Amino acid sequence: MTSSIASIAPGLRWLIRLRWLSLAGQCLLFATSAYFLHIALPLAVVLPCLAITAGSNLFVTLRGDKLRETECCAALLLLDTLTLSVILYSLGGPHNPFTAFYLLHVTIAAVLLPALWTWIGVVLCSICYALLFLSPYEIKSGLGISCCGSFDFHLQGMLLAMILVGICIAFFVGQLKSALALREVQLQEAMLLGVRNEKFAGLATLAAGVAHELATPLNTIAVISSDLEKQACDQCESSGCLHDAKLIRSEVDRCRAILENLAENTTDKIGENPQSFMLGDIPARLKEFLSPANYSRISAEITEPRLTVFVPSTTLLQALAVLVKNACEADESGRPVILRIETDRERVLATVQDCGPGMTPDVAAHAGEPFFTTKDPGKGMGLGLFLVRMFTERMKGRLRIESDPGRGTRVFMEFPLTA
Repeated sequence: MTSSIASIAPGLRWLIRLRWLSLAGQCLLFATSAYFLHIALPLAVVLPCLAITAGSNLFVTLRGDKLRETECCAALLLLDTLTLSVILYSLGGPHNPFTAFYLLHVTIAAVLLPALWTWIGVVLCSICYALLFLSPYEIKSGLGISCCGSFDFHLQGMLLAMILVGICIAFFVGQLKSALALREVQLQEAMLLGVRNEKFAGLATLAAGVAHELATPLNTIAVISSDLEKQACDQCESSGCLHDAKLIRSEVDRCRAILENLAENTTDKIGENPQSFMLGDIPARLKEFLSPANYSRISAEITEPRLTVFVPSTTLLQALAVLVKNACEADESGRPVILRIETDRERVLATVQDCGPGMTPDVAAHAGEPFFTTKDPGKGMGLGLFLVRMFTERMKGRLRIESDPGRGTRVFMEFPLTA
């Protein structure tokens, strides 16, 4: 039984325990009323209602892990409202002081269920309360306690009060739930941003350390390869040693360029100051960051080219260049890559879209993580999109990726006009 309860959704598990507690309380109350207050209870009504509550709770306890939480909670609260109404109808109707438990049902619905179900609960409890006025029963006690219909105006006021309080509970608890849900989302985003910042800091430290440690051996190799090249030239220009020496020298220069690019991308532009420039200048300024082949494939669409933004321009252009380069490499057919820049006077939305093979949802979910790449070995380190995401978030922006297999990829880069 314990393992069965543990596998149930938290909200439903909490409701089951509350119903067991309520059932125990009702049994204790009825026993006290019958034996100490000598109130005549309609057992033919009370016992089936208690049995229905116990049976439904036992069923959900055993099968709750296979039931949908929202629908199951709504069904249990509906059943509880109806059984409560039947018991109250047989025990004094609106005169019974336990009509206040309708508000408990409304509160539980507001906490566990969506807003629509909560308002349905308010309407249902109000209708059930109103139907209690049709009850012909009175509470008769052997101690001389009796409730009759002499407080009709007062009871009608209680009905109105119950409806108004139920509406207030549904509204304010609903607002509180929305605020808490928003706060939870913001907290998760802040935690995710903190993790990314830690990764970025670690990457920057790694890049600086690698560049420092490899600088000396690369310089040594460069000097030795130059000497070999001179010796090969003195011996015979057609010697294979000359070709090998030149190859070594070119590979050393390539390693230096990779290290310089890694260090520059991860450290040099972090503290860049914002600059003013117009959105319409972006396509032209991208030329210095892209190869001629990739730059020629850009199809730019700018809604407000004369609008001025105040952001770190070099960082922004490098980020857009990374997105365009990735799009060109994803679609090798040579078709245009769409660069669309829109604005709502507060934020800028830059979209880069390609017509490549796209990505599966699993791959798209990991895109942007450090050292994750779908490119062939040697063609990418998996850092470009990660750095773009980090730079965008540092500008208080957001990076979003949409991709469908066979339908291309769309990368949305959103950032404020002033960062």
